[in-house]
Amino acid sequence: MLMLTHALLPGTANAQDQAYIENISLPINSAFDRNARVIGELRVPTSNRDRLPAVLILGSSPGRDGRGAFYAEALNVGGIASLDIDMFQGKGLPATPRHNLPHVYQALEYLARDPRIDANRIGIMGVSWEGNVAVLASFDELVRQYAIGERRFAAHLALYPGCWKHYALLVNKPGKWQELKPTIYLRTTGSPVRILAAEKNDYDDRDTCVKFVGALPADVQRHFSVIVYPGATFGWDSQFSSASYDAMAQDGKGGIVNIIADPALAKQSRESAVAYFRRHLGVD
Repeated sequence: MLMLTHALLPGTANAQDQAYIENISLPINSAFDRNARVIGELRVPTSNRDRLPAVLILGSSPGRDGRGAFYAEALNVGGIASLDIDMFQGKGLPATPRHNLPHVYQALEYLARDPRIDANRIGIMGVSWEGNVAVLASFDELVRQYAIGERRFAAHLALYPGCWKHYALLVNKPGKWQELKPTIYLRTTGSPVRILAAEKNDYDDRDTCVKFVGALPADVQRHFSVIVYPGATFGWDSQFSSASYDAMAQDGKGGIVNIIADPALAKQSRESAVAYFRRHLGVD
């Protein structure tokens, strides 16, 4: 059963500073998890337009930790609705990001059915693991398995995804995503895909995302772009800095992952995200 609650944010004189907020709970039909569900927050800015573009924001694996709201609020001011979801509810990460494709494509369908949303102008973004999901959601072989009908995302944005896993799979090296095959990278939906990468990401080498995109077939590669932020660490838009061990760090060898919260860079990446979606979702 879909559960909704409604509230109106306090606004200012600018109508786009107001947004209706709806809390959703959506059951997901998934062969990977019989109890799959997403919960989240749908924000629809007030507008004179009949239908608005929207962005599906994939909350981080620990849960919705504020990063989604950080981007959602800026998107709303830019005239774009947002649905910030939690796909995990404390269950931990699945075997591969493929297991989350039913979540994102059924959430896309939910957004597309909303009469306030333009079904042809819906983007997707995610950080870290969820960035990997946003990237995989652009490849035709997987989309045909999990999308509903011909529905596709209009633009994809991934912040500091684990590019080493994509690169290893693409060049047919042993990796951690054994159920995925290199053939997934042979064809894209044609929607643009942008990766925002960190120079000092303790999961990837500084050029891994660039190498991954450079190894894609030419007709796929032209839909991708990469921006590497100098000096940035994994999770630059986190609220707090930290350092912890992760078995997936250092290209899967294991090691310490440093997170240095950088408010100035977070602001820059948020502005970049809004500009990217405004351009590709037809707001500008």
